[in-house]
Amino acid sequence: MTSVKLSKLIGPAFHGVFKKVMDGLINELVLSGGRGSLKSSFASILVVMLMLMNPQCHAVVLRKVGDKLKNSVYAQIQWAIDMLGLRSQFSYRQSPMEITRKSTGQKILFFGLDDPGKVKSLKLPFGYVGILWFEEFDQFGGLEEIRSVEQSVFRGGPFSFSIKSFNPPAMARHFSNKYAMERRPGKLVHHSTYQEVPPEWLGPRFIADAEHLKATKPINYRHEYL
Repeated sequence: MTSVKLSKLIGPAFHGVFKKVMDGLINELVLSGGRGSLKSSFASILVVMLMLMNPQCHAVVLRKVGDKLKNSVYAQIQWAIDMLGLRSQFSYRQSPMEITRKSTGQKILFFGLDDPGKVKSLKLPFGYVGILWFEEFDQFGGLEEIRSVEQSVFRGGPFSFSIKSFNPPAMARHFSNKYAMERRPGKLVHHSTYQEVPPEWLGPRFIADAEHLKATKPINYRHEYL
């Protein structure tokens, strides 16, 4: 990896979380946060870095609906690779959607759970899946669906790490909110908002829109941004 100052890529709210991940203190990270909180950017950086650190493992990135992948998580992982100065070390395909590390053959695979069979019949050239990212976690079909995926994907291999990122739904009883309240060994739940992000990272238009909503529709503002 080229010389990159990670503090320029990772928002201040995530510095402590990043250290815990790198120190091997957690194996599951639940990232909840409002709009502009940088949780997806942080998740994508983690996926790439954890794969670099574990050359026998691959990564799977999921959204509930497959046609949302290209312009969200696929583009987000490309951003992370570029920001880490590694673009020349990876190759990219859209059909099937995957990103491959050239030196090792490790893959980052992208699936929508509208076709769960693709995840259950996963075939890899070597190694195992050790990294799993559920983006927009709250949009999935519930904890039974999540458990089924994790049991299908995490088979074998000494390392495993899951990331679940989402904007908390307004309904407190939603399964994703309940899951964020559950505690278990190795699991860390982290909440972030745009207020912890350097303003220049977001730009004046983002800040102005947030402040306008805060002044005109405070309940919507709290839900969307906080």
